[in-house]
Amino acid sequence: MTLLRREDPRLLRGGGRYVADIELPSMRYAAFVRSPVAHAELVGVELPPGVVGWTGEDLIGRIETMAPNEADGGVYQDKLLESLGDDRLFVRHEGRPLLAVDRVRHVGDPVAVVIADTAYAAADAADQVRLDLVPRPAVVDPFAALAADAPRLYDHWPDNRSLFVAAGFGDIDAAFSEAAHVSRRRLHSGRLACHPMEPRGVVAEHDSRTDLLTVWSSTQIPHPLRTALAKALRRPAHRIRVVAPDVGGGFGVKAIPYAEELIMAFLALELGVALKWVEQRREHGLAAIQSRDQIHDIELALDADARILGVRDRFVVDNGAANPLGVVQPYNTLAHLCGCYRVPALDVEATAVVTNKAPVSPYRGAGRPEAVFAMDRIVDVAAREMGIDPEELRRRNLITAEEMPYAVGINYRDGTPMTYDSGDFPGCFEAAMTLSGMAEGLRGGARDETGRLVGVGVSTYVEGTGVGPFESARVRVDETGWVEVATGACSQGQGHETVFAEVCAQALGADPEQVTVIGGDTAAVEYGWGTLASRSAVVAGSAILQAATVLRDRIVEAVAEQWELAPADLSIRDGVVEVVGTPTRRMGLGQVAAGFAPGGVFANGSGVGLEEMVCFEPPTVTFATGVHVARVAVDPSTAQAEILNYVVAHDCGPLLSPMIVDGQIAGGVAQGIGAALFELATYDADGQPQNPSLADYLVPDAAGVPKLAVAHLETPSTLNPLGIKGVGEAGAISPPAAVANAIEDALSGLGIEVNQVPVSPDYLFDQLHGARS
Repeated sequence: MTLLRREDPRLLRGGGRYVADIELPSMRYAAFVRSPVAHAELVGVELPPGVVGWTGEDLIGRIETMAPNEADGGVYQDKLLESLGDDRLFVRHEGRPLLAVDRVRHVGDPVAVVIADTAYAAADAADQVRLDLVPRPAVVDPFAALAADAPRLYDHWPDNRSLFVAAGFGDIDAAFSEAAHVSRRRLHSGRLACHPMEPRGVVAEHDSRTDLLTVWSSTQIPHPLRTALAKALRRPAHRIRVVAPDVGGGFGVKAIPYAEELIMAFLALELGVALKWVEQRREHGLAAIQSRDQIHDIELALDADARILGVRDRFVVDNGAANPLGVVQPYNTLAHLCGCYRVPALDVEATAVVTNKAPVSPYRGAGRPEAVFAMDRIVDVAAREMGIDPEELRRRNLITAEEMPYAVGINYRDGTPMTYDSGDFPGCFEAAMTLSGMAEGLRGGARDETGRLVGVGVSTYVEGTGVGPFESARVRVDETGWVEVATGACSQGQGHETVFAEVCAQALGADPEQVTVIGGDTAAVEYGWGTLASRSAVVAGSAILQAATVLRDRIVEAVAEQWELAPADLSIRDGVVEVVGTPTRRMGLGQVAAGFAPGGVFANGSGVGLEEMVCFEPPTVTFATGVHVARVAVDPSTAQAEILNYVVAHDCGPLLSPMIVDGQIAGGVAQGIGAALFELATYDADGQPQNPSLADYLVPDAAGVPKLAVAHLETPSTLNPLGIKGVGEAGAISPPAAVANAIEDALSGLGIEVNQVPVSPDYLFDQLHGARS
């Protein structure tokens, strides 16, 4: 596809319509009162005279608590438990009240909500609410939280563990006992705040005439959110409409239902007026989910030829005050740990623990960057300890194309055996080496013209993409000949309108300029799952392809019968049905659609209307792969690191839109560079966030992101009709490992190791100071 993004003119001219842009008659505004402390007993909430508001006590019995969430992979938890067994997996879910009752568990925990005529008046009213809090000891260190005498976040739990999962294969004891070399390290992927350009927001309105509750939310999951609303409000789902309008970035932070969404819907019903809440930037840093924060104690066993014999890993996830998606993020890490490497034996145990911080849930990469950082760092460590070039060690252990499909030896989080369905890992690796100059043996340790030390780092990864359980598509041709595509996938900037229109047009034979794409509206299509987990092109795209194909077949068969021809004699091109080789006999799609209307020449009892609905259910995930190479300069006197150039070789199957794929990779790399060098959500010993706004939380700017060189392999998948693999998260997976490896390579002569990200100037300065000492 070579189409320009059809969304861009509207957005660039200010025609976007985000939640903050929605204004309705008689609208009132909400503000949330949030806990100023990390852990305390909530004795009372005092609303000043004249302030309209609700507390957690007011909601008891009137709206359900936050139930465990099934969005994304939570739906697969039972299947995974069945495959692993009770001794290998447990998850503790807590049905938390929407507004705190009795206890607050992190700074930003919602305690009350107030309503006013303007957003400013609502914020002022929230400031006047008084909280009676009795402080309790806060626990912010995950290892301290595991101690027998640690303060409990939930008194009825026996400890602070929210999850334990273990998996593996092969003879791990033999692998380590027979190893010629074993490398061990503790490696930490730091805590990240998500900070999409648009924070969260909700507008809710109840139409008393139709009894329809409409909720506009900057969500990634309109249909699961509708389900959560129906359960919480004890209301029929068909009387709830959820719309995701233009959404300014999601990255996973908007892929769970939030208390604020349910409360706004409840109050719109209670008050009979339209209500609006738009999250402020600092509020986002306090109350929205965060991510990463994993500490790995990983061991790598190798034989004398530097071939991997086994991997043993014990890692801890700091979940913050809750674990909204259960197994998803920890198991993603576990499942992706082996990556592109042939690993004969694996033994992994993951423990998630609750602490008095903002809850953790998947964020772009969703457990994979942590796995790649652990594995590619320990591979580099082993290479240096054994005196082998790190790239050569990788070459010796990459799974080859001839071994595909490759059974990893464990189940994926959907409960099916984890199998790399296709790919050429060595080919992808050599493409990256050639593009970066590494094929000529370019290594780090040299100085540039300013005296900085220069290093090169490499990272490889696999990514399970296109996870189920399904995605829907409805394709309809109207009497004007225009085509409408509705899907449960919804865009946060990915270019769905462009790609989905082209997929439909090619399958149906329509003009792509006459295809309208509707996403993120539960009124447009009954079933849907949402946009997350690198799945939309794979799962929604396949549903659109199948629906358009069925529709095309119906059209061809009906017209062929009327013209007394064989269906093979007809084609559809640019919205016109014509006889192959005789283009003078033609019928436009509008005329065909009119024939399928009631009473039309093509209509019959079951075939009225030119419309098809398909739900595509992938059998399991399809695996994309990639290799990143970073070249970094470090000034030892200032501890400043600069990425000089960055190379990506990536395989996501056939490219539906090369421009959009390149954009996805570039955006992911930028976020990954943030995680590698800048971004860290910090808390003090009392659980107070130290940098909840962008004034103190550092993200990369344009000058901090180098120009990328990207090479594509296009190995098709056999698991979906488009043959594609997902790409949405790919760019964010490897930068922390590649950049850390490059910095360590640059400073190898000083004996410095990089065992955590971000590699901030403070961290690097301490490492350099320690080396000098």
